[in-house]
Amino acid sequence: MAVLDKGVWYPNKDVHELSHEDSFHLPEALQAGRYHLYMSLACPFAHRPYLVISYLGLQHAITVSSVAAKRYSDGWVFDDENPDEVNRIQSLVSLYQKANPTYSGRVTVPVLWDKEQNIIVGDDSSSMAMDLATKWLPLATNQVELAPKYLREEIAFFNDWLHQHVNRKVYHVGFAPDQASYDTASEVLFSALEQLNTRLSKSRYLLGDEITLSDLFLIPTLVRFEAVYEVHFKANKKQLKSFEHLYKYMLDLLRISSIRKTIDIDYMKLHYYFSHKHINPTGIVPAGPEIPW
Repeated sequence: MAVLDKGVWYPNKDVHELSHEDSFHLPEALQAGRYHLYMSLACPFAHRPYLVISYLGLQHAITVSSVAAKRYSDGWVFDDENPDEVNRIQSLVSLYQKANPTYSGRVTVPVLWDKEQNIIVGDDSSSMAMDLATKWLPLATNQVELAPKYLREEIAFFNDWLHQHVNRKVYHVGFAPDQASYDTASEVLFSALEQLNTRLSKSRYLLGDEITLSDLFLIPTLVRFEAVYEVHFKANKKQLKSFEHLYKYMLDLLRISSIRKTIDIDYMKLHYYFSHKHINPTGIVPAGPEIPW
């Protein structure tokens, strides 16, 4: 792990070694054009708020850009293909330092940037996505309630379950330090996928007949599974397409243009296979697999 400690970059320091960790507070002032979302087209967690912005049609209110696909020892950077046109800087580390020269903590995506005050106002994908789906809804061009009040508690609970058993668990599989850890994580992940497959045999979406925020928490993991996780992370106890109802559900969501246009498989593959040298030392990006969708 890499962190900033009192504004100094340490590429091999753990967050638990810090004397304190700074945090951010999502904005109360909802002003169109004031905020910018920095994300990575590879990161499934940064994909969450990006999906909400795209699905609800909030692009006019919050601008969005991605960091470069290749990640180096200095963390997330920008390049000619993915420049920072808001602050004109070269790396996400520099953005955190600009916001707070003595910042201590992780340097991660997503980042919600306040262009008026030149500060970071959020970097937690879960709370950011919920905030966008609820507080920002009046500014949306597609005013669909992804988190209606009567379902909000259930959505929050289910999102946490997805985060622990699917979204993060696939990383526990891929980054397992030994066989026992891999076996345990793999069992949890594929048990969760079985449960989701059964659930989706009875309803179109996770919580009924309408898309909710929970669906936008699951789809980022599903669309990365065949191209990256099954091979790169060895998450291949079963192929994703063998989960009949789960796979049909994914294809159904991918028919929605505002969801599909947030997905860049080539970018994802380049990031994972190039950047994770501890599990792919050569950095070679495979030609396949061919994705049937």
